[in-house]
Amino acid sequence: MKLIFNFLVTVIGVYISVGNENDIDFLNPVHQFNESEPRDPFSLIKSKIEKKTQNHRFNSEKEFLMFLLNELSIDPFSQLLVYSTTSLQLRKISIYNPRSIYFTDDIYIGFVPGGQIEVIGIDPKLGAIPYIFEIPTYGIIEQPIIHRSSRCMNCHASNDIGGMPGLLISSVIPGPGGGTLDRFRKNKIGHDIPFNVRFGGWHITGNNPFPDSWANKTGFMKNGNITKVDNSPGVNFNWNKYPVQSSAAAAHLIFEHQAGFTNLCIQATYEFRELINENKNLSKLNQFIQKNTNELIEYILFKNEPKIENYKIDRNNPFVRNFENKKEGNLASNKFRKLNLKSRLLENRCSYMIFSKSFQGLPKEIKSNVIKKLKILLNPNNFTEEYSYIGIEEKKEIFGTLRDLSEDL
Repeated sequence: MKLIFNFLVTVIGVYISVGNENDIDFLNPVHQFNESEPRDPFSLIKSKIEKKTQNHRFNSEKEFLMFLLNELSIDPFSQLLVYSTTSLQLRKISIYNPRSIYFTDDIYIGFVPGGQIEVIGIDPKLGAIPYIFEIPTYGIIEQPIIHRSSRCMNCHASNDIGGMPGLLISSVIPGPGGGTLDRFRKNKIGHDIPFNVRFGGWHITGNNPFPDSWANKTGFMKNGNITKVDNSPGVNFNWNKYPVQSSAAAAHLIFEHQAGFTNLCIQATYEFRELINENKNLSKLNQFIQKNTNELIEYILFKNEPKIENYKIDRNNPFVRNFENKKEGNLASNKFRKLNLKSRLLENRCSYMIFSKSFQGLPKEIKSNVIKKLKILLNPNNFTEEYSYIGIEEKKEIFGTLRDLSEDL
């Protein structure tokens, strides 16, 4: 494969991209991103965590990480391992020391052994709110302060994702030293991305169902060509650094779906505020509402989801069981969390993320429009060619649940 040069410039592993005049300005006063008090799930528990660690030092980084995951009700088996240097802590990340990620619907934790804890909480109105802090082990003299990070916004509100405060998932070909030889998918995030351009720089444990991807691989350049080199999980690093020995394919698929959904909602919310602030005429506003409604509907109903029937996704792991039986939040929403993993991601193709913070934060004009249209499209008595891939029985199951839960939305 020839090395691909594009408009991105790589500087010590961080991508700097050329701006777009249509990008969102998240620092526009209309958004109040820095002025507003965050209401993301992490900020609501931040003072409790600081208080609990004030007079306590943990014996190891892993001990603190397990404490943090427990406090935030995050499943350790959501763990994903990434060894490409595509993070603020890039100097500490390598094939010998992967970064781990843990997540729920609205909170994302990053952990680098020997480094700092990174947190992103999703605020309904503000989007992604990043935090970073030292781990309070015995090696730390002073009580660590949990900072709301402005540096993280260099990537998490970059032009790659349209300037909004959102989520990033990179897929790259990492060289043996950790630097990036090539980059896939660029600014695209979501479940509709082909599998062969996902997972570059990430570990997949068990039987990797995506051998055509760059999961569990590094590359080296010779004579303008890139050759794959095996980097199997656990060969170059010690599993004892991490809570569990897992980076499951199912967790990767859920992570990708959530990030795409969250970014769609945040983008719509920010663009709507800017349109209102610019006093756009009613016709333009209605066009915007309809466009975003249709885009969200397509994503919620998995219209462009690639089929997974040719891939063997392991559902016999703790992540799948814990994901399907979430104990926190709206328990009735678990009806939307049943995984299929044979021909598609979800058994009933209506995203559980309609109960997320990002969906809650949508302007009511868009959110109510989405719910109304969902009910029409999923009514078993209605037929729409565009969504005919959803069978009658599946429609009945989704429609009944949606009707019962609509007040919660």
